[in-house]
Amino acid sequence: MMEPANIDNLCILYQSSNFIVVNKHWDIRIDSKMWYEKQTVQSQLKQRFPELADPDTYYGFRFCHQLDFSTSGALCVALNKSAAGKAYRCFKERLVTKAYLALVNNNI
Repeated sequence: MMEPANIDNLCILYQSSNFIVVNKHWDIRIDSKMWYEKQTVQSQLKQRFPELADPDTYYGFRFCHQLDFSTSGALCVALNKSAAGKAYRCFKERLVTKAYLALVNNNI
């Protein structure tokens, strides 16, 4: 069984000067406007990479796409406007392939 998410268990899958790809935990939101939700991917990124946070964005980071709260998986974060624009176009034009895998630990 996976451990619950915490501020320190952010898993980096890929990092370049334009993007960070993280493995989003299954029980954490990407971002939140709710003052009481302190545990988010946004807060994990700010803790781990404070120098990469962009004060010109609402959340400090440019999330290229969304994953539901209870969905884990690769989450792409653009580190500048140019990269965000290119990623946006790739998602909009459906050049990105997403695959979902369900792991079951019992009989269905």
